[in-house]
Order: sequence, then structure tokens, then C-alpha cells
Amino acid sequence: MEEAHGPLLNEELYSQLSESKKPEFVFEWLRFLEKILVAASKDDIKEKQTKLVEQLTSLLESSPGPPVRKLIAKNLALLYNVGDTFSVYKTIDKCNEIIRSKDDSPSYLPTKL
Repeated sequence: MEEAHGPLLNEELYSQLSESKKPEFVFEWLRFLEKILVAASKDDIKEKQTKLVEQLTSLLESSPGPPVRKLIAKNLALLYNVGDTFSVYKTIDKCNEIIRSKDDSPSYLPTKL
């Protein structure tokens, strides 16, 4: 888990994890990211903001549970609060797209954004 603690999700390590370990890995990374974003300077965030937004929105597409969704929302809010707001509307559009793409079948009913 030590390699996971950085501002960007370690996708190589994540892909090597078993399916049962991935949610815990993501949860711990999101909690760590929240701490980093609170203490980070605007210049540090700017360098990685595009990739971070991409990683956070891709996590949303994987239909995570409520605790992870809450952490993703918190981190996106912190990211746009500390960094640039240039892509906030693109992120909102992406969230709306995710909502529209969900069907109302029983398998998707417990899934929320």
C-alpha cells in the first residue's frame, strides 16, 4: 500500500490487485488524496489536475459504493477549489452523462451517483 500513496492513483499497481482488494486500495488512496489536496499549493495541483480529474471521473463510472462516491465528490470539490476551474463544466457534463447512461433495470437500481 505504500506505493499507492501519491497524488495520482498508481494504475499499474491497481491493475495487479485482485478484485477483492481494489475497493480498499481506492478507498485508501482517496482518503490520502484528500489530505494531500488540503495541504497542497495551487502550482502543485495544476501540474496533475487533468490526470486527477480523469482518474476520479473514471472511478465514478465503475459504480462505486456510497463511501467511495462521497470521497470522490469531496476530492473533486477540493481539487477545483485549490486548482483551476477550467474543466469543471466538462466534469459536470461527464457526471450527467453517467446518470443518463444508467438504465432502470433491477441491477442498476441500487447504483447512484
